[in-house]
Amino acid sequence: MPQDEHSEHPYPAVTAALSDPGLSAQERANIEFVLRFRALPFAERKAYTVPGFKPSRMGMAGMAELLTDGGPGYSAESIPDRTDEILGIIAKGDRVWATWLIHGTHRGTLYGVPATGRPIDVLEVGQWRIENGLIAEAWFFVDELALVRQLGAWGAISAALDGPAAQG
Repeated sequence: MPQDEHSEHPYPAVTAALSDPGLSAQERANIEFVLRFRALPFAERKAYTVPGFKPSRMGMAGMAELLTDGGPGYSAESIPDRTDEILGIIAKGDRVWATWLIHGTHRGTLYGVPATGRPIDVLEVGQWRIENGLIAEAWFFVDELALVRQLGAWGAISAALDGPAAQG
């Protein structure tokens, strides 16, 4: 069997997905598109999305709701050494799903939690819908309980739950 460009991917799950003979050419292209999108810095991703794109759900939405007042919650400075280890990725039709581990160090404010310098290793799941070669919809879910534990942020969560917003 000839070697192809996918045999050198650093994540075995990606190599396996792209080598799946059951994938259509379009599904394979959608996986590759999502991988290119995810490899870009956040500031450069707009070219890969439909006009006005906004994810339907952000991965750390619960923390955002509890700990911020609509201000910035996550930026490149939050986890500047972030890497994502892809554990699985699949495609069906116009949709791609992936599971990955976020690895990094909490060096900047993350949804109201000041930098702790602690290591982060949390699971995230994402889903994208591709329309006319662009991302039209996306959903992300992070294991926020694991993240709160790793950050030692129980006090901030407890205060938010006991605050005025929780009572009203």
